[in-house]
Amino acid sequence: MIVESDFSTELSAQIPPPSPDRPPLRTNVYEAAWMANTSLATMFPYVHRGSIVPGVTLFMGGEDAEYGHFFHENTEEEVALVMGGRGTMKPTGTVMIAPLLHGVQAFLKDPKDPQNYLLIVITQRQPDDREQRERVFWRCGCNEILFEFAYDATPSGEYDPHASEMLLTTRYSSEAAERFNADIANRTCKRCGKVADRFPIEAWGWTLNTRSHDAAAQARAALLERAQSTA
Repeated sequence: MIVESDFSTELSAQIPPPSPDRPPLRTNVYEAAWMANTSLATMFPYVHRGSIVPGVTLFMGGEDAEYGHFFHENTEEEVALVMGGRGTMKPTGTVMIAPLLHGVQAFLKDPKDPQNYLLIVITQRQPDDREQRERVFWRCGCNEILFEFAYDATPSGEYDPHASEMLLTTRYSSEAAERFNADIANRTCKRCGKVADRFPIEAWGWTLNTRSHDAAAQARAALLERAQSTA
C-alpha cells in the first residue's frame, strides 16, 4: 500500500534564536574539571534568571581523602550526568534527576583508593520569575538534624558581562559548613548527645572558590575604575 503525504506546508515549529544576553558558548568538560578549584564549578558565566547552569565536580580518591556527607534541598530540580569514573557507586554515563531533597557525598566506594575518581556534571535551570530557596543540613547517625542553613538562592535578573556573579549554592554551602564546624553545639545531637566530626569543607573547595571569586571581582572593578580615571 502506498501512502501519500503532503509536505508542501512549511513547518512552523522552530527553535528560537539565542537570547541576546546569553550568546552561545562552549567548553570541554574534562578541561573544565582539570582547572576547577571547587566542586560544582560553573562551566559558563551565565547564572542569572532562565540560564541553564552546568556545574562540574571531580572527586578523587587518596590516602587522606575524606568528603563526608550532608543533605541539600532545592526548589529547582538538578540533573546529574556521570562523565567518567572508577570505583564509583554511579557508573559512567549514568543520568539522574535528583529529588528536591537529597543526600550529597563523593559516591566513591572506597575514597581511600587513589585509583578511584568520579567526574560528574550537575545541571540546574535557573527559574524565570519565581523565588528559589535552598537548604543545607547535617544529620546525626540517629537521623536527628544537627544543623541546618536555609538561604535565598533567587538568581539576578540579567547577565552583566562587566559584573562577576557566582552560583549562590557554592557561596552559601561554604557559609553553612563554616558555621557547622565553628560551634560544637551545632555538631552535638540533641537526641543522643553524640558529637559529629567537623565537616571536611576543604575537600569541596567552596571557601577557596568564594574567596577567589570575590578577589577576582574586586580586581575587575579596580581595572574598570582605573580605566575611567585615565580616560
